[in-house]
Amino acid sequence: MKNLLYPELIGEMAKHGDTQRSLAKLLGLSHLTVCRRFAGKSEWTINEIDFLCNRYQRNYYELFKKNIKNN
Repeated sequence: MKNLLYPELIGEMAKHGDTQRSLAKLLGLSHLTVCRRFAGKSEWTINEIDFLCNRYQRNYYELFKKNIKNN
C-alpha cells in the first residue's frame, strides 16, 4: 500500500468537503497540476501553501508534514 504524502492536508480537505478537483478550482490550477502536487511530482508554491493554511486554519507544519514511511 502506498503511503499518502500529506495525510493532514487530505484530512482537512475531507472535513471541509474539498476534493482535489475542487481545490484545483479554488487555486486556479488544473486538476492535473494538483494531482502532481499530491503525488510529490511538483512542489507547492508559497501562494498555494498560504491559501491552504488560511483556508484550513492550520500552519505549514501541520498541513504539509510528509508521511515518509516506506512499507
